[in-house]
Amino acid sequence: METLTVVDAANIGASILMRFTDSNRELDLEIRKLIVVMSGVFRDHKAPPTPVDYLGATCTSLDIATASMPQASGHVLDAHLTILSIVIPKVPAAFLIKNLWPLFNSIARPLRSSSLIDESTGCLVVKCVAELIIAVAKVVNNWSDVSELYSFFLSLATIKALEVRTQLCLCLPDVLQRFQGTPLFDPAIKKITDLLNKYPPLGNHDVKASASVLSQKEKAWFTLDVVKVSLCLMSTEDRTAVLIYFKSLLELNQFPVTARIVDGLYGLCLDPSADVSPELLLDLIRSICLSVTQHKMMYIPETAAGLLSIGVAKVYSFNQKICETNLPIVFDALKVILGEPKIDDLPDAVHAFKCLIHACIDESLIKEGVDCVVMNASMDDGSKSEPTIIEKLCATIQSLLGHRKTTIWALAFEVVSTMFDKLGAYSSYLMRGTLKTLADIQKLPDQEFSFKEEVKLLLKMLVEKCGFDAIMAIMPQEHKKLLVEEVS
Repeated sequence: METLTVVDAANIGASILMRFTDSNRELDLEIRKLIVVMSGVFRDHKAPPTPVDYLGATCTSLDIATASMPQASGHVLDAHLTILSIVIPKVPAAFLIKNLWPLFNSIARPLRSSSLIDESTGCLVVKCVAELIIAVAKVVNNWSDVSELYSFFLSLATIKALEVRTQLCLCLPDVLQRFQGTPLFDPAIKKITDLLNKYPPLGNHDVKASASVLSQKEKAWFTLDVVKVSLCLMSTEDRTAVLIYFKSLLELNQFPVTARIVDGLYGLCLDPSADVSPELLLDLIRSICLSVTQHKMMYIPETAAGLLSIGVAKVYSFNQKICETNLPIVFDALKVILGEPKIDDLPDAVHAFKCLIHACIDESLIKEGVDCVVMNASMDDGSKSEPTIIEKLCATIQSLLGHRKTTIWALAFEVVSTMFDKLGAYSSYLMRGTLKTLADIQKLPDQEFSFKEEVKLLLKMLVEKCGFDAIMAIMPQEHKKLLVEEVS
């Protein structure tokens, strides 16, 4: 093979050579070979090795390689497209606009010529088209100038290839950000929301459904992937319309749909600059919680616990009252998530519990619960009022100790300890059942339970916060001797 020499440092080809130096990677070798051949041609013709020259030479070579498909290897196509993705941002926008359609056709041709190309090639086509749109959007204001280009770009959102769709979802926010503040933005967003109407999710899954029906469903799911990465960039009006539509989609109880909505809401809540109605957000979170607690989903979306943590805290910062009313539903959903067999999700559920305990339980909620406990204790006829919000939350947290799997119990214990710490001296009023459960656990044989030392430390902490007499007063008679032994 020809010796690879680095050309003039001012030459973009030189920087490309310096980036791809792994002699064990076929892609690197192919890129270096192309750059060396092109730079040699430039030298022979005494042409300056400018980005424009590299763009033209690469497109010409790519056209030849595409015409020889399927003989052309994926590495050959990928090498050309990789070079183009680097060169396009360096080319003057005026030149790109003047030569937009020949350039676009060269880039898109590998996808249009064969449905059997490597996914890596498809990803690079997406990246090049995105770079092309971003470059020309700097100087054009008419939607007609980029409409066809953008439509092709967005059409790749619903193709079968997962990696290509993923690449599009990575590039789309960059394209939309370039459009922001220009006349191109609103038509671009409308193209995205129009996809929701074009590919609406169908009814419940039917294993006997035709291939065309299944394809329609998949396109609807893939469309939601595009929508969820665009939510934060939409106008408040468009975003609200999409969220209202999400509410109706949740009623379908289709896991692929719900999971994408959960992901989208989670990303939206992570963005402090995105305006969203707290009432609408809470309504969506409530629907998701009910789906979880009523076991309407095959699996729990990975971002569900994160959404409940960040989303509920976000609502709380705007409207404390409606948030507090729905806390029991949220805690019940987190309890279900904590009991799921997917170990990766468990720490997220624990973190969500702890965050919400700290962020959303205040003195007024605690006082309301304590007053209710005291009033019920004074009722001569033994009747009791409806449990308060804080009592419902404490009951849910107590139920976490019912898990006997070591991994889950250890995490549940963190949540219980956090609640005790939050309630402080009022733990003796609101966590009586939990105290009894902890005492019952301490009486188990050592081989049945390996966290006795942790329970002992927690009981000592409670005695310090609430006072020994207060804890003794609510401890069942059969556990009082145990308590004295544990805290002595």
